[in-house]
Amino acid sequence: MVLVSVIVPAYRAEATIARAVASVLGQSLAELEVVIASDDGVDYLAVLAAAGLRDQRLRQVMTGGIATGEGPARNAAVAVAAGTLIANLDADDAFAPERLAVLAPLALAHGAATDATQVLDETERPVRTPFPEIDPAGPPFEMTPARVLGPRVPFFPVFRRELAGTGWTAVPFAADVLFNLELGCRAQRYMASPRPLYRYIKTTGSITQSADTAAVAETGYAAILGLLDSGALNLTPAVRAAAIDEFSANRALNRLFAVWHRDGRVDSLDGFLALTENGRAAWVPAALADLAAAAAASPLGGD
Repeated sequence: MVLVSVIVPAYRAEATIARAVASVLGQSLAELEVVIASDDGVDYLAVLAAAGLRDQRLRQVMTGGIATGEGPARNAAVAVAAGTLIANLDADDAFAPERLAVLAPLALAHGAATDATQVLDETERPVRTPFPEIDPAGPPFEMTPARVLGPRVPFFPVFRRELAGTGWTAVPFAADVLFNLELGCRAQRYMASPRPLYRYIKTTGSITQSADTAAVAETGYAAILGLLDSGALNLTPAVRAAAIDEFSANRALNRLFAVWHRDGRVDSLDGFLALTENGRAAWVPAALADLAAAAAASPLGGD
């Protein structure tokens, strides 16, 4: 019996996918499968076999394209998944050994569950936590829209497959945030364990660690706000309004990051978010106002 299908989108993932898949095969909950969605034509089952990982629970699907994106790759994996529950894992991350055993009962009872993502640097040193105010040894809590939007940390849900809807939206930035918001609107309740059971590892060249982060984010925010304005996403009116407010604020903050990054004041989005307290430092509104005034006074009029 397959209780949980773990879907793994893979693009240029040869260096990290063995670690990710090994963390699933080592779960204390054994009724699972791993469905890898190859988004670059690579046979990742062969890559895993070469790393000593051979298991009848490993499966693979090809997206039929190259770099179609994590959203379409995840959707391709969900389409062939056999599990009652779906869990997603990026190919450069890892699960704690007990993650599925903790989250599967919550997802079965309420529809969806996640945890307090542990953000690590490339040396696997903890650098951020989404909920510092919550006791990691405490009981599960509800994943509200504010908790999805506020921490600027991705969350990786375990959920009943019938709640997948149309899956992940193909946007260049923050597709996981949109999916979590839609999932919260579809599930009876979206619960979270306060324990850090997902190991989100920041790697060089990732979207928040690259030279063009600000440009990718600007494109993504424009696309997301367009979807929200048109009502294209499966959200309640209150959640849609909250998302518009948050993404509009994030877009403005991203423009400040672009200037700081250009001027060498920060070397990554993560460093910028740390300095600005996720954009909520008391001095940030004045800095944004100064930036807007400078843009308005430029020959291009801020365009």
